[in-house]
Amino acid sequence: MKNSMPFVLILIAVIFLFSCSDTKTEAEYYKLAYDQYNDGKYDESVNNFQSLLENYPEGQNTPNAMFMIGFICANHSEKLDEAKKYYNMFMEKYPDHELVSSAKYELETLGKDINELDIFKKIEEEEKEN
Repeated sequence: MKNSMPFVLILIAVIFLFSCSDTKTEAEYYKLAYDQYNDGKYDESVNNFQSLLENYPEGQNTPNAMFMIGFICANHSEKLDEAKKYYNMFMEKYPDHELVSSAKYELETLGKDINELDIFKKIEEEEKEN
């Protein structure tokens, strides 16, 4: 019994260390990332969405997290190459997802000034007519 005591202590220490891991649940990563996005903390939001992708690659929120990384990169940090990468990855992996049309639109308008977009040109023309 004395010989097994060091092994037991090491085992307990290893279990303790792994139980103190910083890994969050999928839902925790998603909520934290979304809250950070809403608070304008875009870099932190992307980091947590990326952690969700790394830790839960087949998770329920994985498609939305992938889309959001593209969206944030395109619209809030001007990392257009990163945005393109994530939108394309999203559409390839989830071709039937409800956000595919949004990803396509984002890619079509990537890097364009808001005044260049057709929808805003039409609104401007209608306002001039009235």
